[in-house]
Amino acid sequence: MNFAYQISMIRPLLNIPAILLLSLISFSAKAQVKHGDTHEFKAVYDSTYGITVYDPLNMNTGGDSTRNDAKGYALQGWIEDYYPDGKVLHKGYYIDGQIKAFKNFYPNGQTEREFKMVDLSKCGLMVYYDDGKTKSEITYITQKALMEQDYFRSGQLEYIEEYDKKVVYYLQRKFFNQSGKPTSTLELFDSKKKIYNSKEYYDNGNLKEEGQTIFNEDAGDYQKNGKWKFYNENGSLKEEKTYAKGEGG
Repeated sequence: MNFAYQISMIRPLLNIPAILLLSLISFSAKAQVKHGDTHEFKAVYDSTYGITVYDPLNMNTGGDSTRNDAKGYALQGWIEDYYPDGKVLHKGYYIDGQIKAFKNFYPNGQTEREFKMVDLSKCGLMVYYDDGKTKSEITYITQKALMEQDYFRSGQLEYIEEYDKKVVYYLQRKFFNQSGKPTSTLELFDSKKKIYNSKEYYDNGNLKEEGQTIFNEDAGDYQKNGKWKFYNENGSLKEEKTYAKGEGG
């Protein structure tokens, strides 16, 4: 990765209560901002994922590295990084070299992403296209993505997935095409038995297959179960099959 940070493996961090951390960040927002590094846009930007070079510094989303200053000390407080023309690339609040809240920016000044604490147990990440439209919205809990929504550049919802509070199994998972029609849906309707209604669609919007799916926690897999119906592209019924935990047909 072409990124000029001095990054070391994580050291024990301050065990700061969430409410105190929120207050600390808010109180210090007007404090002096330290100047950081300068980077070319092409060195920090990925055409698919965006500006993710700061992710390893974010313990709240699974990062396990720290950022040091030129003297080798872990960064503290507000830090700004810049593009060569002086525009802000990144502004983040650091404690013991790990990032607690931050914003990244495109060269045109638009926010590329923003990470902050939502409440005492959740954190939120918003990612944007370079025209300001929302690209992704993710809620994290215990370093795992609890819910994620992705959008096409048009603003149309592309994908949504939502987990239970322990982030073990889906509550829902849906994909859509650019016209807004679903291409695949998985919706929990029996939380005790972990049974889902599942549907797949053709590009023309017609139903391709439908049936029930169960979550096999031991295998960590979602398996077809019971009677499934399969359709031709014109919508007519093609065949029916019966499954038992993914087997059969």
